[in-house]
Amino acid sequence: MRIKCTILRILNKVRNVRINNKSSKLNKKRNILLALTTTHHGFYRGVARYARKHNWHLVTDMLYAATIPYGWHGDGIISHVGYWEELADFIRLASEPKVELTNVRPDIDVPHVEGDNQKIGEIAAQHFIERGYKNYAWAPFTNDIINHHRYAGFHTTLKSHGFNCALLPPQHLFSEIPSHLDWSGHLRKLSKSISKLPKPLAVFCYNDCVAANVLHACQEADLIVPNEVALIGADNDELLCEAVTIPLTSVIHDLEGIGYQGAMLLDRLMDGEASPTLPIMVPPKGIVVRQSSDMVAVDNPQVAHALRYIWDNYMNKELTVDKIVAATKLSRRTLEIAFRHNVGRTINEEIIRIRLEKVKDMLKETDMNVIDISAATGFTRPNHLFRTFRKHLNTSPRNYRLQNKVD
Repeated sequence: MRIKCTILRILNKVRNVRINNKSSKLNKKRNILLALTTTHHGFYRGVARYARKHNWHLVTDMLYAATIPYGWHGDGIISHVGYWEELADFIRLASEPKVELTNVRPDIDVPHVEGDNQKIGEIAAQHFIERGYKNYAWAPFTNDIINHHRYAGFHTTLKSHGFNCALLPPQHLFSEIPSHLDWSGHLRKLSKSISKLPKPLAVFCYNDCVAANVLHACQEADLIVPNEVALIGADNDELLCEAVTIPLTSVIHDLEGIGYQGAMLLDRLMDGEASPTLPIMVPPKGIVVRQSSDMVAVDNPQVAHALRYIWDNYMNKELTVDKIVAATKLSRRTLEIAFRHNVGRTINEEIIRIRLEKVKDMLKETDMNVIDISAATGFTRPNHLFRTFRKHLNTSPRNYRLQNKVD
């Protein structure tokens, strides 16, 4: 009996120590430096979301001043060093636990979280392949490892389907000697390179910034996007994707998830856990389809015109095959044969496919109810949408939203 009481007293002491340690941790406001001056605001949101939950104080001066806070001391650092050598030296010398949110700098021995950039390239390639493209190009930003991985995913996926990929000139080349960008010269070179490639052409761009520049180059060369050149960027920076003349399709690089996972890793390191031996990989969250790739690639100009007519009018409940035929110079039978030969579907099947693609996008990206989605995508009534959706996707719109909603 005495032994049992002794054991119980020991267990209670251990329990109380754990409770006190947990309480102490919750009450202590950890002081975290955000060294994220040259990167996407998605990282900030992810770190901030974690910080709110765990009572962190974030030091954000570098977001505004872009100066290194020499003499700062705190509990931990979350960084995105990039190519700022002075910041790289600061991070190397800092004694606090630290996490880097990229794999661009393997020369800095810091635990890091990164996006699955090869998967980003694979998603872009698959999107283009599904739309029937045969001519491809890669538009890099620079010569770093992220460019290499995104291109590798894109090129490898294309190669597995029997396609090659042309290389467009990079916007920057990082080296030991700082370089200056000849903007007008680069634009001329880019326009000339794109003009020489066979059309219709599908271009995957390193990020949304590069995609916007390629769009500009296409317009300078009088090339129509997406009819002649389709574009996909990456990161899904909505402000950038929607601010250009042709809204840009973009792979959803989960930057907020990377920031959140980086903060979570830093918390463990500050608690004394050992650094992980491998980087933490955060997968992309799919693709947002906008006008820059919203086409099916075909060589027949009348079929291409019919496709464009469908894309422009799919939301109209009065859209019919006869109206599509009337928009071309072919008879119905001739267009139907050419359509099936070039697209692999009937005209009516293509109308349904496009409408369902738009329904899926709205289910993933908005909180619209099915009644409003039905009205916005050309279905005559919600029941028609329900039946068509279940027939083609073998699930309900509600279940699809629950499984695929973009946060």
